[in-house]
Amino acid sequence: MEFTPRGGRAAAPNAQTTTAPAHPHPGGRKRHIDWVAKTVRFELFIVIVGSALLLSAVSLWLATGNYKNAETKQVNTKEYQAVFLANSQVYFGKIIDLNNKFVVLNDVFYIENQQNSSDSKNTTTNNTNYTLRKLGVTELHKPENRMVINRDQVTFWENLQDSGQVVTKIKEYNSNPNAASQQGTGTGQTPSASQSTTSTKP
Repeated sequence: MEFTPRGGRAAAPNAQTTTAPAHPHPGGRKRHIDWVAKTVRFELFIVIVGSALLLSAVSLWLATGNYKNAETKQVNTKEYQAVFLANSQVYFGKIIDLNNKFVVLNDVFYIENQQNSSDSKNTTTNNTNYTLRKLGVTELHKPENRMVINRDQVTFWENLQDSGQVVTKIKEYNSNPNAASQQGTGTGQTPSASQSTTSTKP
């Protein structure tokens, strides 16, 4: 027999009502970590830092001017070289170092010009004597036989063949230093300028 409480309402069943907690429990589900994104960012950071270090190293390497460039490979170490300067002076020797800052020339020679004038009835001729001089022999200040030339003063340089007159005279000097006093007279040209002129008097 069922009993109905007063008021005609049936008694509610004694059931437990469960509600979700307002905040998840600290020991609940962990947050998902995107490891792919973190790996990509880390690799990008490594690439940027590595590129910056490489660029700094290359800039420092170029700024020092001590690197071996393509021009250095053109120096024939078995031959003498002629170095032409902006002031029209020419020096002969062995290039032992070459970069964008300076040129180092060893075993240095140069040509000394002495003009002699002779008058005749109708013409005046200026003949030039060429004398090969070794650096450090006749100069009053006695420099060492090596030159360090600023690169911006060099217009160009050349390798010299052994059969040329300059190299022949250099070899004669090395075998007999007294040969340096021998002078050759001519009306041709030195490596820098013409050395003889002829004019006709009116």
